[in-house]
Amino acid sequence: MGQPSVRVTTPPLEVRRIATEVEASELAHWLLMPGRRWPVVVLTIPGEHDEPFGDPDEIKQAVGGLAEVVLMPTSDVSWAFSRTMPALTQVYGGAGRVYPVDHAWVSDPQLSRLRFAYSPHDRKRITDQLISDALQAAVAAGLVEPRTRRGAQQRSGRVQGIIGSRALVMFDDMSVATVWEELTVPGVPLDRVLAKGQQVDGSYDPDSRRLDLRAAVRFADAASARSRVQEAYQAGDVVLAQVVAVADEVVTVRLLPSLSVEIGRQAVTSNQKDTLAGLFSVGEVVACRLVAVEPLQLRLDDVDDEEVPKPPPSLLPGGPPWLRLPEPEIQSQAAAPPPSSFPKGAPPPADVVSDLPRQATPLDLAQRLSLSQPSEIARRVDATPAADQARVRQLSNELAAERATRKALAGELEGLRARAGELEAELAQATRTIEHLQTRYRGADLARQRLSKQLRSAQDRVDQAARLQGALFLDPEEQFRYEVTCEWAQRIPAAEKADKPLAKYTLAAGFLESVDQLEGISRAKVVAVVVEVLTGQAQHLPGRDAHALRTGAAGSPYVRRSDGAICWRVALQRESAAARRLHYWRTQDSYELSRVALHDDYRP
Repeated sequence: MGQPSVRVTTPPLEVRRIATEVEASELAHWLLMPGRRWPVVVLTIPGEHDEPFGDPDEIKQAVGGLAEVVLMPTSDVSWAFSRTMPALTQVYGGAGRVYPVDHAWVSDPQLSRLRFAYSPHDRKRITDQLISDALQAAVAAGLVEPRTRRGAQQRSGRVQGIIGSRALVMFDDMSVATVWEELTVPGVPLDRVLAKGQQVDGSYDPDSRRLDLRAAVRFADAASARSRVQEAYQAGDVVLAQVVAVADEVVTVRLLPSLSVEIGRQAVTSNQKDTLAGLFSVGEVVACRLVAVEPLQLRLDDVDDEEVPKPPPSLLPGGPPWLRLPEPEIQSQAAAPPPSSFPKGAPPPADVVSDLPRQATPLDLAQRLSLSQPSEIARRVDATPAADQARVRQLSNELAAERATRKALAGELEGLRARAGELEAELAQATRTIEHLQTRYRGADLARQRLSKQLRSAQDRVDQAARLQGALFLDPEEQFRYEVTCEWAQRIPAAEKADKPLAKYTLAAGFLESVDQLEGISRAKVVAVVVEVLTGQAQHLPGRDAHALRTGAAGSPYVRRSDGAICWRVALQRESAAARRLHYWRTQDSYELSRVALHDDYRP
């Protein structure tokens, strides 16, 4: 059977079966031919099986005249198909895939997703996946435009229920129609568009009994979506958005299916080591702060856990909000094993990696044959010329050995299919776990950022109170020593004061002037770090980065005074422009606070 002519305007009405290598090669050329007008579903029959794991008739019934359905065995036929197809676009071994009209899948095979099936237990799953892929490809090809068809009726009804990607609608005359997810709002689950009991209006096709609701979908273009956002939200609101793309520096979210907004790293995290690609997954729903409505600006680092997002708009009148936050995942102590697609009678997965059973030798097979059919073999051997008897036995034994090997390999293949199914389930579970951990990490990072802001605010209030209160001593040095003593008294618990006393210290000439003149750091922060130095804590705090100054590059001598004191520096700030440092001299039994300086100022 050759490929259909490009002049044919509709797909074949029946499932097309590929039986020869020539037909398989022609199918490949047909898929790659410019001008193909409809998607093609190719479902393969696994080796050692007579029927596919998926249901080609159900697929054809579902897609009707929107796509072609082809069935192909896994054999030399599928090899002929694979030789003609581009790399990574082939299909065989019981798998299936949909080839869209747009040939972008030739260079990007992910656009023609390979759907796997490992046993008859996967029949419903792979069938539903291929139907969904085919319908999406038909919509993308413009084969299901929301226009009035001949015989179509404008009808209204009530949603009776939603089962997966299908919804049942009952009309007033008690007749029933079906709503398909793929033909409603692309990329949005049907339960986010419809709800049980919802009244809907659409175009009803009596032939397929399908109710098309796309003409009633709201906010289908960017202009109407932007207008709706401006009506529903105001600056400062917490809103829900869905991640549609993510890169290291930018995450793109959509407030409505036709309205996307880019959010830069600076509005997500202050941790320079984070990459946004490691924090978000495409399809994830997140809570954002709406900073501005015109132009749209969002932040992801300014949302408290207790804040309730504004309900997102519904895409159909009377429908549910089109987005919702995921339910918190309950982590059980023992993870349940992934669902197995292990075929009945197949060896357990552990056997898959074990050695194959010993292949029967010709002697073994000869003995079996002699035991099972001694008289028949004897008659045939007696009737065969003596010169050919040895050759006949050899060929018979080789044939039996090949059959035994084929049976063993078939058993191994069934085991491998079962193991592949389990690995696919484990991968899906791991992906869900990663997404859950990403959400938890973002929550923890938001809490860290909030606490940092609260700490800075508290420090500012303390500084402001100190400024309003004024100095308690006329002598600036006495005032500074008083502040250091108060910080030590408040910071060090009573039980630890004996072990962490304030060491003896002096103030170098110009130290207090450097504290007052250097901007970008509060006096309270300088006092707090001085307490850490004098109590010996700074040496053990990674954030302080305490180290002795050197006279030059690494390996050069330390900066040392004539009295033997060595100059040290500790960090007052981290990961900020021109971060401030505290310099001090460490003598044998005391400290001398030298100056407060910028990061690149290495003077003692």
